[in-house]
Amino acid sequence: MNIYVANPMSRAKIREIVNTMRTAIGLENQYYFPVVEFLEFGMPQVDKKFSYEIRTIQEMGSCHGITYPKEHLIALREDVYDGAVDDVPRDRFTLAHEIAHYLLHTPKTVAFARSMGKEKLPAYLDPEWQANAFAGELLAPPHLIRGMTVDEIGRMCKVSRKVAEIQLKI
Repeated sequence: MNIYVANPMSRAKIREIVNTMRTAIGLENQYYFPVVEFLEFGMPQVDKKFSYEIRTIQEMGSCHGITYPKEHLIALREDVYDGAVDDVPRDRFTLAHEIAHYLLHTPKTVAFARSMGKEKLPAYLDPEWQANAFAGELLAPPHLIRGMTVDEIGRMCKVSRKVAEIQLKI
């Protein structure tokens, strides 16, 4: 079985990257991160070759989003994009997750590895864990949510209950 393995990255390093990014765009103290606007207007500033596509449910099937770093492309299922526009927490998270893959995982930083299927990949090497951690940090930064309730975080940051709970624990 092939698995993807990313360059090692701790949550602290991911948090540093996200905080630097938020500061650079003047959103370091904003609860709500405008992920759709960042996808549409910010990402082309990060990479002039960047593009995104909205694809039909028939084209994407069960895949909500996929990132193609070599092609400088993020593809999103149409209902997920529409949900993110409407501030649906799960869909906002999907956009943030795909942005994370684009920014963190290039062909130079992610590789295939052969696995016998028995050993579990450590989180710090798992590109999916890294993208989830990035999305959580981007949408509900711990320095802003400290002392808040799960419901307050959900309302202010437009994240799911699960994301709010995870971000409160770290």
